[in-house]
Amino acid sequence: MIFVQGKGLSGSALKVIALVSMTLDHIAYYLMDESIAYDAMRTMGRRAFPIFAFLLVEGYVHTRSVRKYALSLFIFALVSDIPWWLLNHDNTHNVFFTLLLGLWALMAVERLKLTPSAQCFAVGMLALISTCLHTDYEWHGVFLIVFFYLFRNRWALMAMFTIPVIEEYGMLGYIVDLTLLVAYNGERGFITGQYAKYGVYIFYSGHMCVIWLLWLYLQI
Repeated sequence: MIFVQGKGLSGSALKVIALVSMTLDHIAYYLMDESIAYDAMRTMGRRAFPIFAFLLVEGYVHTRSVRKYALSLFIFALVSDIPWWLLNHDNTHNVFFTLLLGLWALMAVERLKLTPSAQCFAVGMLALISTCLHTDYEWHGVFLIVFFYLFRNRWALMAMFTIPVIEEYGMLGYIVDLTLLVAYNGERGFITGQYAKYGVYIFYSGHMCVIWLLWLYLQI
């Protein structure tokens, strides 16, 4: 199967799960009134960010060029802020900015590993910047990414440190996330190559544009 290669879930499978969850969340948030279906879709949708954060860490560990990785996130953060603003009309910013700040935090943790106090300061400042910029998930997102990195493959410690960070977005749902992440088999899966990778990025901006057009239609 393309979703499960060998035993467990491939990185591609996790990406598909995250993209579907995110889409359901945004459809509910922007296009639906509160209802049982709305609550269910939002609960499912909140499963997306922890998976994206986990995959960011895996990408950081395996990438050939962290600078190119960061540049890609920055470009798509800027592009995605256009449909984000059209839908929200406020001073918040899309999740790509959170992921970018999280990536910078990982770079700081690695480069300052001989000075723990400097590590803490750098991560704290990036989390503060995320909160001041009102990026999606704010400081929660930055700390979640850092803890995923620090406790990579040490699932008990990972759960111990990340649950307090992300619990306000749904404890039961996050347990589901951890179950999916534990099933990760370390394989890339069927989404390979630059075009496929950027296709995942483009999907974010694209689905936001489609939701905005649907929102406009519903206002008529």
